[in-house]
Amino acid sequence: MTRRGKFVVNKMGNATIHFNRSTAQSLPTPQQHCQNISSPHQPTVCRRVASPPTLTLTQKLEFVLTLINRLLIGFITIYLCWMSLRLDRKDIPWHAVLCTLGFLCLMSEGLMAYYRGNVWTQVCQRQEKARLHWVLQLCGSIIGLIGIVIKMCLEEVHFHTRHGILGLATMIILLISLLSGLGSLYATELKSRLQPRVNKALHNIIGLMTFTLAMLSMYYSFETKLFNDYSLDAAAYMDFRHLLEITTVIIFVLSTYGPLWCLFHSRL
Repeated sequence: MTRRGKFVVNKMGNATIHFNRSTAQSLPTPQQHCQNISSPHQPTVCRRVASPPTLTLTQKLEFVLTLINRLLIGFITIYLCWMSLRLDRKDIPWHAVLCTLGFLCLMSEGLMAYYRGNVWTQVCQRQEKARLHWVLQLCGSIIGLIGIVIKMCLEEVHFHTRHGILGLATMIILLISLLSGLGSLYATELKSRLQPRVNKALHNIIGLMTFTLAMLSMYYSFETKLFNDYSLDAAAYMDFRHLLEITTVIIFVLSTYGPLWCLFHSRL
């Protein structure tokens, strides 16, 4: 019995093979494109033509939101870095530069690594997205922690403002988040002690808490004396400071809707 039919062998006299087409079932064949070869001794070469993927309305909307989020992140990151790096070398507030790059830029990109509308990770597998997420979050955490330590070394009085208190809370929760991220990365190996679904849900919750505290600290950083002294635009125009605060809120919403969606739809 073959895929197309069956062979019938006549054992009387010379063996002949008859192909019975009546038993062949009609099978759906994929769309093929055949190319004729000029040589008569070579068979016709057929190849499958892959149809272009169609994007749904949700995927298109997510692509647009991801693009808008990156533009807003770039706007605040470039402005704060320009505001700080245009000063003299001894007056540069490295705390602002490093925390902006670590918490705002890299952490937001790490959260968007799983998004379907992310053009950077659209062709990546699930494991590759997880690895990229872990690398971006680790690099952002290290850079942000260095910025916090620099601020602590330069000032005698610490954590007396809302920005400082939220920064301290971010640093504490961040260390716990890194440990939970390591456990989530090896969730399969730890399934005998903790279910992978529960493990990843805990990491999701702690990670969202860390990013929320970091963005709140960023929000209140626009009210600090350092920002008002070095940002001439904010000192002259109050509306510009409000624009930066609203932009920070929008970045937070566009960066966290994916993890929140996964958390609400996870069945624990």
